[in-house]
Amino acid sequence: MPRSILAAAVLAALTVASAPTFAAQVEAFQNATVQPGGVRTGGSGINFFNIEGTDFGNFASYGVARFDVSAAKAEFDAAYGAGQWLVASVTLRLTQANAAFTADGGVNVYFTGDDSVALTAPSPLRYDATKSPSFAPNFSDAAFLMSYQFREVSSGTVEDYSLYALPIAGIPAANALADDIRNDNIVTLVLADGTAGVAATYAGFNNNTYAGPTLVILAAPIPEPETYALLGAGLLLVGGARALRRRG
Repeated sequence: MPRSILAAAVLAALTVASAPTFAAQVEAFQNATVQPGGVRTGGSGINFFNIEGTDFGNFASYGVARFDVSAAKAEFDAAYGAGQWLVASVTLRLTQANAAFTADGGVNVYFTGDDSVALTAPSPLRYDATKSPSFAPNFSDAAFLMSYQFREVSSGTVEDYSLYALPIAGIPAANALADDIRNDNIVTLVLADGTAGVAATYAGFNNNTYAGPTLVILAAPIPEPETYALLGAGLLLVGGARALRRRG
C-alpha cells in the first residue's frame, strides 16, 4: 500500500477523532431496580440503582436507566447547526452509594430501543435467575455493549465507562446507541449481573446526595465529505493489506 494513501487515511481518522467537541451531561430521569418480584418500589426504588447476582435470592436485580437527550441535542444544534453534528463519544457515569451488602463482581451493560416499558409499578419487568441475561425476555432487542468489574471503594466514588468512541466504535450495539442519540430523544440502558456474587450499588436519579446514572455525550461537527472519503479508502486498503498478509 502506498505510504501516502495510508498517511492520508490516518490523517482523516485523526481529523474525525480530534474535531472540536461539545459535551453535555444527561442524568437519568428514570431508573429501576428490577427484582424477581418486580420493580423495586418506594423511595429506595428511585433513590438507588442496584445490580445484584443470583447469590442474593429474592433481592437479585438488574437495573434500567432512561435518559432524555433532547436538551443535549438542542445544545449541539446550537453549537454546530441543526443536525450538523455527530456523536463523538458516550460515557456512562455511575456514582457508588454503598450498603452493607455491596460486593465486587461483574456487570454487563446493554442498549435497548425499548423506551416505553414502565419502570414503575405496575410493570411487567422481572428478574429471572433461570435466564441469561437475567432480564430476558423483557428486553428482547437488548444488544451487548460492554462488561466491567465493579469494585467497592466508598460512597461518592464516580465510575466512568466508555460505551462509544470515534473514529471506530467497534461493536454494532455501540453504533446503535450513537444512532439512537441522533435520531431519538430517549435512550434506555440495561445493566445486568455478570457474576452471581456481584452487588453493585449506585445512586439513583432521586438520590439526595449523589447524581444518578448519567450519560456524558461528546458531539463533534460533521467532517467534510473528502475526510470521510479518505478515511473509507484508507480503511479498505488497510483491510486488503491484512488479508494479503494472511494469505501469504
